Amino acid sequence: MIDADFSRLAESAPVLLASFDCCGQVIWANGEWRSYTGIEKFPVAATTAVHVDQQPALVKVLAQMTETPKKLSRELRLQRHDGEYRWFQLLLAPCQDAENLCGIAAVLFDLTDAKMIEEQMMELNDSLEEMVEEQTRHLKQANEELKATQSQMLQNEKMASIGQLAAGVAHEINNPLGFITSNFNSLGRYLHKIHEFLDVQTRTIKACGSAEDLERVQALRKKLKIDYLLEDSQDLIDESLDGAGRVQKIVLDLKSFSRVDRAEVQAADLNECLDSTISIIWNELKYKVTLEKDYGDLDPLRCLPQQLNQVFMNILVNASHAIETQGTIKIRTWQDDEAHYVAISDNGSGIPEEDREKIFEPFFTTKDVGKGTGLGMSISYDIVKKHGGKIELISECGVGTTFTLIFPHDGIKALEESS
Repeated sequence: MIDADFSRLAESAPVLLASFDCCGQVIWANGEWRSYTGIEKFPVAATTAVHVDQQPALVKVLAQMTETPKKLSRELRLQRHDGEYRWFQLLLAPCQDAENLCGIAAVLFDLTDAKMIEEQMMELNDSLEEMVEEQTRHLKQANEELKATQSQMLQNEKMASIGQLAAGVAHEINNPLGFITSNFNSLGRYLHKIHEFLDVQTRTIKACGSAEDLERVQALRKKLKIDYLLEDSQDLIDESLDGAGRVQKIVLDLKSFSRVDRAEVQAADLNECLDSTISIIWNELKYKVTLEKDYGDLDPLRCLPQQLNQVFMNILVNASHAIETQGTIKIRTWQDDEAHYVAISDNGSGIPEEDREKIFEPFFTTKDVGKGTGLGMSISYDIVKKHGGKIELISECGVGTTFTLIFPHDGIKALEESS
């Protein structure tokens, strides 16, 4: 009675039930199995209706069950009678008679819907992770751009402050320097007249005076070192005029470097821009750098001179820092039908190959903490790019580095459009 009741229950169970023999044959299956697979005749190979990809795994698990009887579980795809494959959870349990395995009971639960939901969840999770990564990249990029923009604004404000300082210095110094120069020139003329008068006086005493008077005047002239005073006074006046001229040039170079009064696009001589920049940073270079210039004949380039001065300053200062004790910086300029070129070379330590791709990235620096912000070359790259140009880099460790700045003649169009 119990066997009959169990048989009816197994036959009508809403899950797929089957019984395998020890050779891997299906010897019995319930109605749900037969209805699903369309298989009505038994025995039949256990791999029948199983997807070809899962057949080796099924054969292997049945062999394991035969060798070591124990409960096992696997996932596999089973073909429905209409040809569709669906995922099932296969549960296997050994049927034993005393010590001997006499068969294997199998129960299959349909996992397809759950697996589809799982796959959808995984896809959604992957999609969300990608979205988060993408947003993170955007935020990181935006943050870096914001920092770079802020730094550029600070640099611009700094350059504007230098320009305002230069204008103030020029105004305050040029006036007193002008009358100092004028006074020294006048003093030089006065000294010349005194010298002329003394010569006439000496000749007159020789002609009209007594020998005693002439001897007394000459002795006094020698004692008071009049001849030395006249000669040295002229030297002092010449040196003072030369110093005043150098002060005037420094003021003009500082004003030219900052160009606070000419912040708009204009035609500029790149050679003059380089010279004014060198004059401003010469104290940074002179103690360990021998500067070699090879300037070509350049037509005026329409540009923002103040910003190009900043580029030249950044590269020259970096070149100086790359030289540990004594070295050489070479500056060469030329032009062709396409562009203006500025090449700045040093024989310093060079840039390691792994750093060359990062050299123009914001906040990247090879200097010690506190000695560099990592923005100089990034800002320089942006300025050159804004002028429609590019920077080419050649470097070899232990040999040196060359930065070549290329400014196309028509690069100003993009600059004026962006202004």
